[in-house]
Amino acid sequence: MRAEEGMTLIELLLAMVIMSVGIAALVAGFSSGILSVNRARLASTAGSFADQQMEQYRQAAFTSVPTTTQTATTPILGGHTYWMQVVGGWTCADGRSSDGSSGSCPATTTPSVFPASRPVKLVTITVRDGGPAPAKLLFTESATFDSSTG
Repeated sequence: MRAEEGMTLIELLLAMVIMSVGIAALVAGFSSGILSVNRARLASTAGSFADQQMEQYRQAAFTSVPTTTQTATTPILGGHTYWMQVVGGWTCADGRSSDGSSGSCPATTTPSVFPASRPVKLVTITVRDGGPAPAKLLFTESATFDSSTG
């Protein structure tokens, strides 16, 4: 029998290919992780902007909560521009639609199925990445405001 005195050129090439595939997989994993963290950062900041605005409405009087679409704002944080739109309107506490800007709930035809309801204000805040639609939606938040609570 012959004694093996080292690796052949084929074995060396095969080892290098296997090692390069492993390194490429690690680099792809890090790259994917960086993209995910960046997306999460944008969504988290957008959520923070929406929460701050919603908290201002929660602390304000019921009469100051908007019932129409507000002018969009473009807050900037860390050199990144966001687009935030506040849409307000009337709805009924039992889930039915309001009669529009009057802020009244429609009369019920079957009181046992639809009990009496008072109108509430529904506010939806939408935050997009840098501009209005079709810019990527980052965060949306909705809340109802009842006149009896504020």
